[in-house]
Amino acid sequence: MILYTMMPLDLVFPPEAEFEKQFSMHYKGIPIEVIMDSPSSCRIARILSTDPSHYLNANVQPGTSFSLWQENIL
Repeated sequence: MILYTMMPLDLVFPPEAEFEKQFSMHYKGIPIEVIMDSPSSCRIARILSTDPSHYLNANVQPGTSFSLWQENIL
């Protein structure tokens, strides 16, 4: 694959450090990918589910932050 772009390579290929903070988990029964903001909180990056009703759930929208110590995570 050849990529013709005027963008800097740092924007096309982000540093690996950003990907180290991402991992997959289940939040209230919905598979999601999260980004760690701090050791106790994270932010939803994307929903990994194929169920359309999961995308309509306002509690699980991308950008939503939550604590890892909540009781209803799994």
